Amino acid sequence: MQKLYDFHFHLLFKHYIADPKLKLDFNKNFQTTGVAKVLNDLVGGSFDSQSSPSQVKDSLLRLGVVSLSSVEYAFAERILHICDKDFSFVLPVNDRIFDRVKHHQTTYWKDFLEIVEQHKKSFDKLSKAPFNIEFLKRSDFEGKSIHEIEAFLNAGDKRCFTLAIEGGHNLSDVPAGNEDGILSETPHVQMKTVQEMKEMDFMSINLCHLSDIPEQRLGGFAQGVNKLSQIAFRSDHFIPTVGLGLTEIGKKLIRQCLVHPSRPVLIDVKHMSLYTRLEYYRYKDQLAKEDAKVRRLPILSSHTGFTFTSIDHYLNRQSYRSYVHDSTTGREVSIAPENRKIGRTDDKINKGLYANPWTINLFDEEIIEIMAAGGMMGISLDQRILGASNPALDSVRDKYYEKEQVSYHEFKKLYKEGKLAGEEGIFQKFGLVPSKEERHMMLLCLHIVHAVKLGYEKLPWHEGTSPWDHICIGSDFDGLINPINGFEDIIKLGGIHKALRQYLPLADKYHMFNENYKALKYNGKGSVDARFLEEVIEKFTFTNGLRFTARFLTNWSEGELEKVNNPATSEAEQ
Repeated sequence: MQKLYDFHFHLLFKHYIADPKLKLDFNKNFQTTGVAKVLNDLVGGSFDSQSSPSQVKDSLLRLGVVSLSSVEYAFAERILHICDKDFSFVLPVNDRIFDRVKHHQTTYWKDFLEIVEQHKKSFDKLSKAPFNIEFLKRSDFEGKSIHEIEAFLNAGDKRCFTLAIEGGHNLSDVPAGNEDGILSETPHVQMKTVQEMKEMDFMSINLCHLSDIPEQRLGGFAQGVNKLSQIAFRSDHFIPTVGLGLTEIGKKLIRQCLVHPSRPVLIDVKHMSLYTRLEYYRYKDQLAKEDAKVRRLPILSSHTGFTFTSIDHYLNRQSYRSYVHDSTTGREVSIAPENRKIGRTDDKINKGLYANPWTINLFDEEIIEIMAAGGMMGISLDQRILGASNPALDSVRDKYYEKEQVSYHEFKKLYKEGKLAGEEGIFQKFGLVPSKEERHMMLLCLHIVHAVKLGYEKLPWHEGTSPWDHICIGSDFDGLINPINGFEDIIKLGGIHKALRQYLPLADKYHMFNENYKALKYNGKGSVDARFLEEVIEKFTFTNGLRFTARFLTNWSEGELEKVNNPATSEAEQ
């Protein structure tokens, strides 16, 4: 039976924010109706359930990572304001959840613990038919080998999920969004509490999420909310204006996460600014020199897209336009990156396919960094992250993409001086005829092909290993995303195997970079090796996630990792 793994989705988030009567009724979905449905369709279908328990039970999903997150102030400030009119009243949400954040009457840490309790109370009900969901903990698999764990996870009809935390803001223990200058200075202490929880075990945490958290800045975040998204949620906190990489409390939190002797928590680089990501890779190496066990921990980006360019090309050749201006809060910088054509279709009119070049997405050097570290990249199913822009005629693009905003200090350091923290030069460090549904599927397949071809070009591989081992689905379902057409929820995602068989060969043919390499294998007559195609589809949709989950449950054991197929080392390290 075909199965699916999802590296990043939200199982109960919409139940958490819903009208209280829906809270523990897992047979129902969060569904908009009437005016709310019209407005929901306008903003891309963000509000309706995509991966609720009732949908998961009818899907092919068998393994995955459930992300927990408290509501940020930026999401509570102005919900569904259109033409300055407040339409939030039409949504079936629990106003108490949003109002207490909006009026600084709670802390993110308190709300996060409430979400933890919600999941604990749900364990018994979700573990029974028809859901058959089990939440995994490392303590339950002590002494088991990676292959024994894989066999257990792959058996029967159960659904086995691990947990993650989306956003370091969840560890802030001061009033959310407070305007009194009260700072949260001990997120590492809250993380230690998380690591000592007996009933919950967390695989990873995103240091940053989608908004500025003035009361607890851990590092720079990348803008992820575009013009369309800001119809649903409007706040200045979505716009990066301050920061220069990792802060000292951010480093304390990372250290607590990675060096914990029995329950390390991985850092998910998704949502970090480019400058902060680059500094994190370097800081992790520094920690590994202090504690050798840190080296075994993989790097991950759980629900990402790609820019389809290198940092070198982006910065050194200045493939963007910058706009610097003074505001009441200081200097602000907007970046308009060049549109990047990544492939095409056979449509005579609307044939061009483009990436999303915003720096929230990974650059080529980072793809290699993650593969070389034995890490994993979940490719997002959010059409905006993959590059879809204009719903009508998306292949007609100006030279430059929609502007994103970056911190002025990071802009000056990285874009103008080309330097990381410690004055290290960035270039020395990283010398390294379709419907909408079909266009979106091609964008997904082009992302897959790009990562694989880049991996073949830049890294040496042991026999039996390949770049195909380091990519998977990271849908971000129920994360208030605009999912790709044709795969709007976890049930419809069951059709992805068939779609990948059709579109991966086309993506390999039409991908416009790394021309000396192919992602797929071909026989003597030039046709695709069907057996290899099936193998890599299975890796992308399930078995990579199966192996990554088993590695987590062995606590990233060095002895077990020697048996795991990973690339040797990056060319830069040889």
